[in-house]
Parts: sequence; C-alpha cells; structure tokens
Amino acid sequence: MQIEISMLVQAYIEQRRQTKSDEIEKKKNVKNGVSETELANLNELIKIIHQDFEVQTWLTNAAVRAKQISLATHAVKFTHGSAKGSNILALALNTDAPYLDSSAIIAPAVDAVGNAAALDVAKLLQLDDGNATLAIYLSQGDDHVLRSLASSDEQCQLWADGLRQALEVKTPSSHTLAKQIYFPVGENQYHLISPLYSSALAHELFHQVQHSRFSDEMKVAREAYRKKQPSDVDVVRYSNLAVTISGGSKPQNISQLNSKRYGKTYLFPCSAPDWKSLYKPPMIGLNWLDNHEVVSQTDYLVKLLAEFLIKAKPFDSTLCIRQRRDQLANQTLDSILTLATSHQTNTRGWSQESELSLAQQCWLDPQADHLYDGDWQTEVSRDFGLWLNNRLEKVSQQQLMLGSEALQHWQTLCHDAIREAGR
Repeated sequence: MQIEISMLVQAYIEQRRQTKSDEIEKKKNVKNGVSETELANLNELIKIIHQDFEVQTWLTNAAVRAKQISLATHAVKFTHGSAKGSNILALALNTDAPYLDSSAIIAPAVDAVGNAAALDVAKLLQLDDGNATLAIYLSQGDDHVLRSLASSDEQCQLWADGLRQALEVKTPSSHTLAKQIYFPVGENQYHLISPLYSSALAHELFHQVQHSRFSDEMKVAREAYRKKQPSDVDVVRYSNLAVTISGGSKPQNISQLNSKRYGKTYLFPCSAPDWKSLYKPPMIGLNWLDNHEVVSQTDYLVKLLAEFLIKAKPFDSTLCIRQRRDQLANQTLDSILTLATSHQTNTRGWSQESELSLAQQCWLDPQADHLYDGDWQTEVSRDFGLWLNNRLEKVSQQQLMLGSEALQHWQTLCHDAIREAGR
C-alpha cells in the first residue's frame, strides 16, 4: 500500500525525536544514578527535544539548513576534499546510452554533500513513497505533498522553497582544486570543461562488486560450481580490481554515500589485453608457480609486499599492518588465479602428459580431479605458501626470513581464494 509523503515525513521526524530522547534517558538511568541538578537538566533537555521535533518547528528549521547541503549524483569533493565548486544532480535517464555512465543507471543513487550536521535534511529529501522521492516532487514543483503538514499555504511555500536549495545550483562554479580541461574549439578558443566524479555510478559498481563477493546468492553459486552441480546463477568474479579511498578515516566528510562505501571506489582494469600468439600449457616442472608466466606476472606485486614487510618489521603487529599485508598478498593471488583460468578452460585432460604434481593437475585441469584422492586444495595452498616465502626472501635479498607462521598464513589465504573462485 502506498504511503503518502506527509506520513513518511511525520514518521521520520518522530523516529529522530525518539532517538534523541532515548539518548537522554540512558544518561538518566546510569548505574550510580544522577544528582537532582543533573536530573533536572536532563528533563529540561527532553522538553527542548520535544519542542524542537514538533513537525512544523522541525520542518521550518530543516528548510533553513537545507542550503548547507547539496543532493548530487556528481560531486566535486571526490577530486579534492577541499574543493568548493558546484555539485550536479543529474537524474535524466538514457536507456539507449552506448557507454557505461550514470545516465545508464535505471535508479541512480543520490548522494549528499556538505555540512555533515545537516545530513538529516538529505535523508528527509530522499523519503520515497513508491512513486518518487520528496526531492523529486519538490524539483517538479509539487509542493502540495507538504501541504497537510503546514498551517497555511505560505508556510508550505516557505518549506518547499527552503528545501529546494539543496537541489538547485543557482550559480554554477568550478574551483582551483577541481579538475579542469581546456578543450580547443577554434583558433585561440576553448571550452573549459570540469569533469565531475559520478558518485551514483561508483555506488552502483560498488554494490555489484560487493554482491559478487559476499552475497548469499553468489556463495551458493560458487558452492554449486565447486561441487560440479547445476545452478541458475552465474558465478561472477572481478579480477585485477584496484581500490581508491576518499576521505581517509572520515569518509563522511566527503559525502553521505562515500561513508556508506567506507570511502572505497573500485577501479576496473582498462589496459589493452596482452597479445598471446600461441597458448602453451605448462607441461614441464612439478610446480606451475615456478613457471615464467607466473613469476613475471607477479614480480612487481611480490616486491611491493616484500618492501612493506621490511618497513613493518620494527613495529608491533597492528590491524592496519595486517590488513595492508593481506591486501598485497591477495593482489598476488588474484593475478595467479587469473592466469590459472586460461589453463582451467583449456581442453579437458591436457595435463595427463605434463610433469605437474597430481594436486596441481587437479587444480589447473578439472578433468584430472579423479586422479587424486587427497585434499588437492590444501596441497596447492601449501605450494603457494612455500613459493611466496621463497620469493619474498629472494627479492628482499634475505632481509626477510619467513618461517612456518608466515607459511601457514599464506596457505590459509590461498585456500580461501581457491574456494571463492569455485575450484
């Protein structure tokens, strides 16, 4: 059943009032009690909260504060945290768009940029009755959605005009810290273009990647693939992803959606594919990880990991250090698993004439599963752990001497990655 916007607004304000009141009540009910003076002050605060969150009072205040934020699909602060230029709200759809851009998103997420203390106004504007959000109603001039809450037409108009300040850019401007491109259009004539980061597109891609990695649907599909059982859902894996972080430890200072993404933006590889004139399966050697294609593809990543471990040696192990270590190790694993895919999709049974260990035959050649009764995933994971320890010691020129503890950790990461990849 469709709920009117006015009812959603009332419920939203009441929910915020209740949250504020509960915080005060908790202070009143502390274990050792509070003094009479403190109790009187807390009771007075509750009265003030009830007054401030009376619907008409709160909406009047929200209309004043709306100018402190901007609802946007494209935000300038992602270019530089101190940029002060205009943000753009672009909701026009182009279902025939030939490129992957924000106009191709059916329901683009709307971001909020500006004073974090006014983000409650942004949430108000994004209340949705099933047909449209309050922001869309106001942008189309449908002020009547607030009329039942106002005491007069003048008050309703005041709210609508105030809240629309979060939607409009009256004087578009760029900034010295924003990206600017001079595009030639004639002799000594240029258009000045200021490309903006699409938070709406970044948010859509973020959820697509997160879904492929952590959703229950994908977990079931990967499990079915691993067990060679049918599944109605395709297994999706994004390899060679890069991640940028906006806002550091305070992603909310950039935007509302950036905070929901923990500051992360996933970047997909755009480099041209490597030309391979002839596919050659790894027929020589027990350990495919010692193959030239693996060593050359992972050399840079292993060196990055070695450099980090050397720098971290003088310090105690912290969550930040461990996360960075695992991030670099997983990037190395991603490269290896991507290379392994070309062999796993080769003609089944190709490994029968190879010198590979039985465990690695089972890994790289699905047809060879029946050749090995043991736990080939554990064996391959141990091969990776030994290989990575040896590579790190070699590239560090023996500055790193890694033992069984590191071996066990690399082995666990590899085992999890192989299972996640569906092998």
